[in-house]
Amino acid sequence: MAVGSRVGGEPAEEAVAGYRMALQALRELVVYPFLYARESCLLGLKWPRGLLLYGPPGTGKTSLVQAIVRECNAHLTMIDPTSVHKPHAGEGEKFLREAFAEAYSQASRGRPAIVFIDELDAICPRRDSRRVQGSRIVAQLLTLMDGNRKSSKKLPHIAVVAATNRVDAVDTALRRAGRFDSEIEVSVPSVEERLDILKLHTKNLHLHESVDLQTIAGYCNGYTGANLKGLCREATLLAYRRLSNSSGDEKMLTLLMEDWESARSQVKPSMIRASTVSWDDIGGLKDLKKKLQQAVEWPIKHAAAFARLGISPVRGVLLHGPPGCSKTTLAKAAAHASQASFFSLSGAELYSKYVGEGDALLRRTFQRARLSAPSIIFFDEADVIAPKRTGPDGDGTTTVGESLLSTLLTEMDGLELATGIIVLAATNRPKAIDAALLRPGRFDMLLYVPPPDVQGRHEILRIKTRKMKLGEDVDLWKIAERTELFTGADLEGLCREAGMLALREDLTAPSIDKAHFEAAVRSLKPSLTKAEVDQYTAAAIHGPSTRKH
Repeated sequence: MAVGSRVGGEPAEEAVAGYRMALQALRELVVYPFLYARESCLLGLKWPRGLLLYGPPGTGKTSLVQAIVRECNAHLTMIDPTSVHKPHAGEGEKFLREAFAEAYSQASRGRPAIVFIDELDAICPRRDSRRVQGSRIVAQLLTLMDGNRKSSKKLPHIAVVAATNRVDAVDTALRRAGRFDSEIEVSVPSVEERLDILKLHTKNLHLHESVDLQTIAGYCNGYTGANLKGLCREATLLAYRRLSNSSGDEKMLTLLMEDWESARSQVKPSMIRASTVSWDDIGGLKDLKKKLQQAVEWPIKHAAAFARLGISPVRGVLLHGPPGCSKTTLAKAAAHASQASFFSLSGAELYSKYVGEGDALLRRTFQRARLSAPSIIFFDEADVIAPKRTGPDGDGTTTVGESLLSTLLTEMDGLELATGIIVLAATNRPKAIDAALLRPGRFDMLLYVPPPDVQGRHEILRIKTRKMKLGEDVDLWKIAERTELFTGADLEGLCREAGMLALREDLTAPSIDKAHFEAAVRSLKPSLTKAEVDQYTAAAIHGPSTRKH
């Protein structure tokens, strides 16, 4: 017999789909101590009292708790930051004491009781990094959770469940046995779990025979439970609008596959950022794009072929070359072409004033990439994130850069067991990157991104002017010939300057003419010199990119 039927409520699985491990942990914490009270007394078994649920927003942590409450008709006491952080000293601690007293009162009457603490990281942050009030709240919660062990009389069993999006920000004193005994990750659902969630939210909807929920679940990579619920709602609204505007005899609200496809364009996954840059947005670099396509796109789109032949895909690609030559754009285009989630980090984001926060952000990014696979992690300014190690400082401490490098090496080595995750990085100074990263198994492929040649410059000019109104006398090839040493960024600025010159001349100008481009070429200088290009080329030949691909 199901647990839910033995305690009188509907099984939690009818309210939330997937998350079997989390549901089982909640039942052991809340329901089992009441169902098997006699057996536990005979065996001297002590039930756990605390469970910490962690994971990204919208994955269903609160919904899981509410489903268990309905299943076993438990009493629920909610605690959130607004109820604890009060303006006057002592009010937050008093609220906590009253919440636990209420839960104990309900439990003493034989009813399961849950104290649910939402956003635990905001209520009980690490005491070494926050204000005094936060320290008092943490101390009060520790006392209340230890109350059953320290009390002279035996208190009834209550379950303390907490939820957080930032598990590393929770005070460490709470994360030990006797307090939050277990920690369960409530992550982004897998394909199978997404299918279960879609079935749950569409069980009362009429789907056309063309609708394949398995296919929909497959292309909803990175969608949380909340995203999928929103997707179902949006698809239903689109079907309703179509029915309302229909002049035919259709009377039943039926969801078509086109409704789901349209809904997906409206409801975006909260866990990932998808790139919108395509290969067609990049001029020139034909051979380089082909290599990058084979290294990044093929392992994701043709994973079965790689597995059949026993080929290990490239794990990391380092793009190096002068600034403004489309290294970042190439990474975004590779992510778009492979339909992968795109996560981007720069050196500025990882260097924080708080010790360890950059390392934590790095670990969280890799964790999110694993949950959202297939995915691409892109590091801009790789020489800042992974500089060459110089050894400990004179006082024996490790620099922030060395700490970040150590974390990055660990995370990249951990990708050996992961599938569908590729790390891309870009730098203007490949020789400044620590050699430990530039070996097979980490950055397997090193690609030099040169300034565009005349053919590439012509393609870039054509791309940058495709939405501009050009005069009939404009010859983009001749402009390309006159802009040697111009990078892609320089050429974009050239097109913008030509347009501004046309407007300065006449705000009602119908087009941008040859004279405007010629004036722009005369007024602008390339950001690179011949000597600098020679230096970058020499680094590409004699530096870390000597590895052949």
